[in-house]
Amino acid sequence: MTNRPAELAVTDLTKCYDAPTGQVTVLSGVSFSARPGETVAIVGPSGSGKSTLLNIVGTLDNPTAGTVRLGDIEVTALKGNALADFRATRVGFIFQDHHLLPQLTALENVLLPTLAGPRRKDAEQRARALFERMGVLARAAA
Repeated sequence: MTNRPAELAVTDLTKCYDAPTGQVTVLSGVSFSARPGETVAIVGPSGSGKSTLLNIVGTLDNPTAGTVRLGDIEVTALKGNALADFRATRVGFIFQDHHLLPQLTALENVLLPTLAGPRRKDAEQRARALFERMGVLARAAA
């Protein structure tokens, strides 16, 4: 275990949805942290809130309560342009297969958001390094 500060800190995260039968709580008081270099697995049965948690941590959805902090930024407090800028420069989200463009390779799908980003010249090198780190470099051209 390291004494480095957490890069990602999720604290008391709750997410509720309104349903015809009343309010449904999908996440309740979820807390965890991750430090640079750590691997985190989010596991659970279908419908347990894994995708909801990832959507909130990835800034694609807002929690009903709780906070998400990335480094020194409380991302759950960001709104409007500040959230859009943060998402464009600090968040990478690779969707599951049904959200990928079938006419592009896996690498091209990963690189697609970088077309609007500030660091285009090293984007492919960084993407290939991530593919290699995850052990899927052989699938980059698929």
